[in-house]
Amino acid sequence: MGEMNDGNVSEMGLLEFREYCKSVNVSEMDAHEFAMYCKRWNERWNNPQTEAERLVYEIAGNKKRKTNQEWLDLQEKVREFLKTAAEEDRKLIGGYTESLCMICSAIKEGLL
Repeated sequence: MGEMNDGNVSEMGLLEFREYCKSVNVSEMDAHEFAMYCKRWNERWNNPQTEAERLVYEIAGNKKRKTNQEWLDLQEKVREFLKTAAEEDRKLIGGYTESLCMICSAIKEGLL
């Protein structure tokens, strides 16, 4: 994929960016390179650019504590989105829906 810089990081989709990060060997970086890598990762992760990325951020990245109703509402939003989502968006969200379902199941069963 080539060298990561501020320009092409913002152009990558989150799925593409995650794949890029898997290929990076951080053990070969010096402290400055590693710090820049972490900075770019955080910037990209915390700035969703598509509806699919926003939903992933709400499921996994948003540090705001959600109420039970907010979790259930998010699950419904994801269900509605997936009805018409492109395959790439389905792939992106797919890795996060299991944890969302587990949380919502626990809420519905009165465990949370």
